Amino acid sequence: MTQEKEACGIPDTCSRAIPLWLVLLDNVPTLTMYALGTAIMWPLGWAWAVAYLAYSFVSIVLFWMRICPYCHHHGTLACPCGYGVLSAKLFPPRRNRDFRMVFRRNIILVFPSWFVPAGAGAYLLWKAFTWPSLWLFVAFCVVGFALIPLISKLVGCRNCSIKEECPWMKPKG
Repeated sequence: MTQEKEACGIPDTCSRAIPLWLVLLDNVPTLTMYALGTAIMWPLGWAWAVAYLAYSFVSIVLFWMRICPYCHHHGTLACPCGYGVLSAKLFPPRRNRDFRMVFRRNIILVFPSWFVPAGAGAYLLWKAFTWPSLWLFVAFCVVGFALIPLISKLVGCRNCSIKEECPWMKPKG
């Protein structure tokens, strides 16, 4: 058994490497959502926009710290979003808890990155409608609430070797 498989904890499930194009497909829409969210927040003031962007990136690092170390892909190239390798550089593996429970308990960390700009965009459209604001809001909603989940479900997670354990792919059970 290779070191990578041993680090994974499940033989023959984490030995494959996810291609770079798939990692980019998973992350570019998220970065796009952050940029659109920052643009939506800008009319509220530059400080709100910068705070949103900072929180979005901090929430990803917190995801790496609080969720990734419990995943079987931690420290391997098998993670569809590439977080397994990045997280392992910063945080040691932790196998003493159920990944599904850890994921469910901590996923809320990233929710503000989706819902704060959506709420701010709706508020701004209601208070001071402009066509550019509408297009930013629609683009943000399409990327954040349709494209990202669709890519996760149909591409990134579809062939994941641990999808049976993941509450994102198999929410009940």
